[in-house]
Amino acid sequence: MDVSKACESRFSCRKYQDKDVGNGLIEQCLECARLAPSALNKQPWKFYVTRGEVKAKVAKETQLFGANAFTDEAPVLVAVTVKPRIADKLVDKIKHQDFSSIDLGIAVQSFCLKAAELGLGTCIIGWVKAKSVDKILGTSAGERTKLVIALGYPACEQSLRRRKSMEEIAVWLS
Repeated sequence: MDVSKACESRFSCRKYQDKDVGNGLIEQCLECARLAPSALNKQPWKFYVTRGEVKAKVAKETQLFGANAFTDEAPVLVAVTVKPRIADKLVDKIKHQDFSSIDLGIAVQSFCLKAAELGLGTCIIGWVKAKSVDKILGTSAGERTKLVIALGYPACEQSLRRRKSMEEIAVWLS
């Protein structure tokens, strides 16, 4: 699958088949995330692949105000953390930019596009009880969960997605 096809086929999947995702497929997604560029090559991310009881605990921490109940049925949840160094935080303040979050977004999109190529569905969940997930994962000091990716074989078709027109999102200047 080429990149355009992966971008067209990737959607926020909220219904999954009761079918395991093999480690080899997950490793391919992780490899694409690993290769993602980052500011000053810091690679501030870590991906925690969860299944079974740990996944069930993480799922509960994504279900705020009745949202995201589908995380119970996803066979895999991947919690993604960042651990910026003190120098990184200083640069962020000087530049008024959160580079670790930008880097994280690039890595997560790479993960999700590879998953789409492999026929897997993903949903990026940002509404997460981060401190609770950190405790479940046993993250190190200064490391913080930023989001969770639901991963599995889709049990639904991609619905029609409304997107803004090119004129609404792009400005051409000379």
